[in-house]
Amino acid sequence: MTVYATESISKEDIAPTPTPSAIKEEGNVTVVLANDELEGDEGLHELGYSQQLHRTRGFKETLFMSLTCMAVNYGAGTALATSIIGGGPLTMIWGALIVTCLQWTVAFSLGELASRWPTAAGAYYWTYQLAPKRFRKLLSYINGWLLLTAVLLTTTSVAFGMSQHIVATANIVHPEWSPPQWVYVLIAYALLLAASVPLLIGPKCLLLLELANTYISWIYSLAHLIVLPVRAKAGRNSAKYAFTHYDPQYSGWGSGWTFFIGFLPAAYSNAAPGFVLAMTEEVHNPAVTVPRAVSYTMLPASLLISWAFLIPLTFTMPSSEVLLEAPNGIMLPWAYKLIIGNDIGAICMMCGLFYIGFNCLVGINATASRQLFSFSRDHAVPGSRIWSKVTKGGNVPQAICLCLVIQALLCLIDLGSSTAFNSFVSTAVNAFMAAYALPILLSLLNKRKQVMQAPFSRKTVGLICNLIVMVWAPFALVVFSMPVAIPVLPETMNYSSVVLAGFITIASVWYLIYARRVYEGPPESM
Repeated sequence: MTVYATESISKEDIAPTPTPSAIKEEGNVTVVLANDELEGDEGLHELGYSQQLHRTRGFKETLFMSLTCMAVNYGAGTALATSIIGGGPLTMIWGALIVTCLQWTVAFSLGELASRWPTAAGAYYWTYQLAPKRFRKLLSYINGWLLLTAVLLTTTSVAFGMSQHIVATANIVHPEWSPPQWVYVLIAYALLLAASVPLLIGPKCLLLLELANTYISWIYSLAHLIVLPVRAKAGRNSAKYAFTHYDPQYSGWGSGWTFFIGFLPAAYSNAAPGFVLAMTEEVHNPAVTVPRAVSYTMLPASLLISWAFLIPLTFTMPSSEVLLEAPNGIMLPWAYKLIIGNDIGAICMMCGLFYIGFNCLVGINATASRQLFSFSRDHAVPGSRIWSKVTKGGNVPQAICLCLVIQALLCLIDLGSSTAFNSFVSTAVNAFMAAYALPILLSLLNKRKQVMQAPFSRKTVGLICNLIVMVWAPFALVVFSMPVAIPVLPETMNYSSVVLAGFITIASVWYLIYARRVYEGPPESM
């Protein structure tokens, strides 16, 4: 049985001030609402929505999901080739520190906005509330499509990255094997299907997976810290090499710009500090819980995990020349083989990373389905009535299935052009950056008046973070649109800026042709 998510409610519909607890009926079961759950439901009511999803997450569960979606060591490992081309150890270690700090300013800025308007609609809802009335419908519509596009492309990139590294793990034993491109697509399909199973089972299954993944991630990090330095079959590098060696020759960009090109792995690992924002309507006391989880994920957790992964590598990895000779260009499994000196050990280390990557795929797919549900609830997606359905158990199976279909279609792009697919992956990072920067900019233009009313708001720190984002976001859009290496060939060109402009153009045209007749924007905050 399904129910439709209510679009919006008027001020007249607001319930009276609640008592410390309340009772609601769910079928034949009487449910007593705790204070924080009631507070979250009432807050959502004031934002114009009725509560349809179930609040099952406290701070710990929200933090665990955020860590699961970030999967910092998986992101750093799958993008190792860009780290090597981007300068090697110095860029890997200090680039991770710089990018994590910069992304934390994004996370803190988003946390303030999420505290003021705690809804799964996220950035496109904030854009609507902050933008001038003349433009707010169009701006929120484009922002919503940027968010939805970014999260779907990110999930697809995780699945396809895993498929590449599964083949590369087989290359540990059979280095000569180079399968046709359709093999990668089939593996990605299998991963996407497997990841949809726990989503369809329900939210409680996600909580168990995230709890297990958090502990195993730390165990994997500890194993990484121990196994690589103990084995070190490729030799041990000096501390000077591990922290300061910088070789820009492989990018062709010169010693200056190469360092910034090497930011991409750290940015990919921390691409969307706001993944859990789409889960806001499933969190107790979201005005405080969500911003705390979003900001705490970046510092210190993300930095500690990334350094626990990168530092043992820089102390024990072979030369860049050797790594660049890895079968099919996928470096991490080859690096493990050379460092550990044992095929079984290398495969075991990769299996730990695959576990983290798979849970990341499940977690981001959950946020994708909630983002689709939320955007459909406001009539912004064709077939919105279908994708905004919610089951009695608080799940959104139709939205989950549509996300799976879209991801499967995106994977097919790689059959025709690997360059096009790689450009879509880069577009995901840039789309998140653009979608997050817009409401932060609008908040600044409004002199931060609205966020100063939020429970999670810091006047000085928030202003500094907002200003840093306004510098970092446009710089990142330029850096992550650049080819990794020159001279640039059609096969190595980064078409990210073209693809991003294309998505914005398509969304704008669709809005002018049809969506403006049915999309009224999210409800206005009371």
